[in-house]
Amino acid sequence: MATQTRELKSLARVKQKGQITIPAALRAEVGLDEGDYVEVKREKNRIVLTPKMVADRHPDIDAEIEKGLADIRAGRVSPAFNNMKEFKAWLKTPEGKKFGHA
Repeated sequence: MATQTRELKSLARVKQKGQITIPAALRAEVGLDEGDYVEVKREKNRIVLTPKMVADRHPDIDAEIEKGLADIRAGRVSPAFNNMKEFKAWLKTPEGKKFGHA
C-alpha cells in the first residue's frame, strides 16, 4: 500500500521587513521551533524554506580561522599550483622557504 503525505497549505501575509508567520501546524509537522534556522532560496517563481541544523563551531576552529586570516592580511599566502612538482619547486625558492617547509 502506498503511503501518502498530507500537504498542508495556508495563506500568509508578508509583513514589515518581509516577515511571514509559518502556521503552527506546518511548523510542528516539520519539527521547526522558535530560533531554528531555515535555508531560503528561490526556485523559479517560488520561495522555498528548508529547515537546517546549524552546529556550533569549536573554539579551536575559530582560532585557526583567525590565524589563517592573519596570514592573508600579512601577505603570507602561496600562489596556486597545478601539481605537486610545481609546489615542491616553489618551496625551494626564497619565497617558499618563508613557509618553513623546505
